Amino acid sequence: MITGEVKSRVDAIWNAMWTGGLSNPQTVMEQLTLLLFLKGLDDAQTLAERQARARGTALERDLFPDQLDGIAIFDDGGNKIAEGRSYADLRWPRFVALPAAEMQEAAENHLIPFLRRLGSDGAPLRKHMASARYEIPTGRLLSKVVDLISDLPMKQRDTKGDLYEYMLSKVAAAGQNGQFRTPRHIINLMVAMTEPRRDDVVCDPACGTAGFLVSAAEYLRHNDADAWIDAEARQHIESRMFHGHDFDGTMLRLGAMNMALHGFEDASIAYRDSLTQEHGDEAEAYSLILANPPFAGSLDAEAVAKDLTRIVNTRKTELLFLALFLRLLKSGGRAAVVVPSGVLENDGRGHVAFRKLLLEECSLDAVITLPHFTFRPYASVATSILLFRKGFKTKKTLFFNLENDGFSSGAERSPIEGSELPQALSTYQKFMRGKEIETVRGKQEVYAYSSIKENGFDLSPRRYHKIFRAEDIGESIALSDVCSVKKGELAASSASDEGTYPFFTTSAQPKRSDNATDEGPAIIVPLVSSTGHGHASINHIHYCEGRFAAASITAVLMKRPEIPDEEFRKLYHLLRAKKNDLLVSEMRGATNTSLSLEKISQVRLPMLSKLKDPAFDKISKTEQELDELQLKMCSLRDQIADALGELEDWDGISESASDPKMKRAV
Repeated sequence: MITGEVKSRVDAIWNAMWTGGLSNPQTVMEQLTLLLFLKGLDDAQTLAERQARARGTALERDLFPDQLDGIAIFDDGGNKIAEGRSYADLRWPRFVALPAAEMQEAAENHLIPFLRRLGSDGAPLRKHMASARYEIPTGRLLSKVVDLISDLPMKQRDTKGDLYEYMLSKVAAAGQNGQFRTPRHIINLMVAMTEPRRDDVVCDPACGTAGFLVSAAEYLRHNDADAWIDAEARQHIESRMFHGHDFDGTMLRLGAMNMALHGFEDASIAYRDSLTQEHGDEAEAYSLILANPPFAGSLDAEAVAKDLTRIVNTRKTELLFLALFLRLLKSGGRAAVVVPSGVLENDGRGHVAFRKLLLEECSLDAVITLPHFTFRPYASVATSILLFRKGFKTKKTLFFNLENDGFSSGAERSPIEGSELPQALSTYQKFMRGKEIETVRGKQEVYAYSSIKENGFDLSPRRYHKIFRAEDIGESIALSDVCSVKKGELAASSASDEGTYPFFTTSAQPKRSDNATDEGPAIIVPLVSSTGHGHASINHIHYCEGRFAAASITAVLMKRPEIPDEEFRKLYHLLRAKKNDLLVSEMRGATNTSLSLEKISQVRLPMLSKLKDPAFDKISKTEQELDELQLKMCSLRDQIADALGELEDWDGISESASDPKMKRAV
C-alpha cells in the first residue's frame, strides 16, 4: 500500500497537469505513462550496466547510445543548430537536467521516434509505447511534472504497482462504448472466487488497464509463492500466462505499463477487436477468463466474427461477448464475468436461447448480484457476476444478493462498514466444495436447473431473491384471474389543477384531470421504477372507486365482475405490503427499469378467499373508521362553509351574525 504522502505527490502531478491545460483524465494518464516508461527504461539500463560490470562482460544493448538520432534541431528563427539530438539526452538524469525549452524540444521531436526505434524489438510494452503521442503543451509544465515524477518512490515492485493503480483510479471519466473502470474490490472478489493456479492461461478479452490480470497475478504471488522458485512455472507465469486484448491504443499502453510495473513486462497485451476478428488461433486456448467488457449497443451484421454468430445469432454486444468467452475457453475452463441485467432477464428470443445454451453446455455455478451503484460515478446500472465452467451441464446455481460492497451508494463511494464481500466469497467457496448452503431468502439460495428451466430460463436475480412466495401458502392463481390489466391512457403531463377527476401517475398524491378514462373499483400500479438508475422500486400503489384517469406510465387493474369487493380490497393491500416480491421482482431493465403488462398479469397470488390473516380484518376495520372520519370531516367542512357564508352578511358591529335581530337590513 502507498502512503498518504505518496498519494499527495501523485495528486500534485495530477493538479499540475490539470492547471497546465490537460483536462482529459485519459490524456493525463497517457502522458504520465509515457514519462514513467522513459524513467523505467533508464532504470533498466542502469541495472543492466551494473550487472555487466559485476560480471566483467560487455553491455548486451545500449538503449541510449551517445549518438545523434538524425532529427535536426532548429532555433526559434528556424535556423538549424544541430543535425540531431543524442539518444543519451533522453536518459532520465540528463533529461531532467535540460532547461525547460530544450526539454520540451526533446520530448516533442525526439521522444516518440526514440520509442519507435525501441519498439522494433517486439517487446509488448515497448511496441505499444511506440504508438503513443506526446501532448504536454509547454516546457514549463513538462519540467514541473518531470521533477514531481522524480520524487516518486519507483524502486520496489509493490510500490510501483500500487502507485500506478492509484493513478489509474483517478481516471474518473467514463470510457467510450459502455466502458467503465471495474472497482478494484470487485475485481479482487472475482479473482478470489476463481482461484487462479500456476498452470492457468488467463485472458481478459477487453482488458482496458489490465486490472483483472494484475489482480490474478497478485493473487498467485500471495497464494502460491513457491511457483516463483520452480523455474518452469516461473517462466510460464511471467511470459505465457497472462493475455489481454483491446482495440484502444491508449488502453493497451496503460494495460501493458500496469503489468510491467507489477513485474510482468512480457505479458501478452495485444491489439484485437474481439468481436469482429475470427478466433481460430485462440479457440479453446484459455483455462480462465476474467472480464467486464463494454456491453453497449449492437454491431453491423457483416462486421461480427462468423465464429461467434455460429454460437449465438445476434448483433448485440452483450451476447456476443459471452459467445466469445465460450469460444475462447478450454473444456473445463472457468470464467467470472460482469454482465448487465439484460443478459439475465431480457425475454427476447436470442437472449433466452443463449441462457439455455449457457445452462446446458456450461455449469452456471453462481449469479452474484451487485449493488446498482457499483459503477458510480460512471453510471448507476444493474449488473451481476456470472461464474461458470465450460463443458459441464448445470445441476444447480447459487444466487447471492450482494447489497453492501463496503462503499457508500453516493458518487463519492466512501468506505462504510458491513461489507458482504467476505460472506459472498465464503458462501461461493462452500458451494463449490459441495457443502450445504443455508437458504436465506432475499440473500442467498441455491436453485436446481429444473427450477430455472420452469422459469423459462429467466435468470433475473429479483425472481430468485423473493422473500414472500404465493406457493408457500398453498394453491395460487394468476393476477389476471382476479382482474383485467391494461395501460393508463393519458400523458402524465396532461394534469389539470382544476380538473374534476382524480388522475393517477407515479406520484404519491393523485393529480386532477378534466377527463375520466375509467371507473373503479381499480388498482393503479406504476410501470416505471420510482428511483431509476438501474434500481427497481415502486413507492406508491393506488386504489380508486368511481370515475378516474390514469397516466400511460401506470397499469390499471380492473376488478373482474365475479370477484367480491372484499377480495379485491385484499389484493390491493397484499400488493402494497408485498410489492417488492410480487411486483418489483418482475421489473426488468439495466438502467430504465420497468414493468410490463404481461409480467403483471402473470404474477402469482395466493387464493384471496383463503387469506384469513388478522391484519386484513384490522385493515378493513380501520378503513371503515377512516371512511366515517372522512364523512365527519366533510360534514364539519360544510358547517364551516355555512358559518363563512354567515360572516359575509356580518356588518362588523353586531355581536352575532346568526342572530336575526342583529342582521343589517338589506
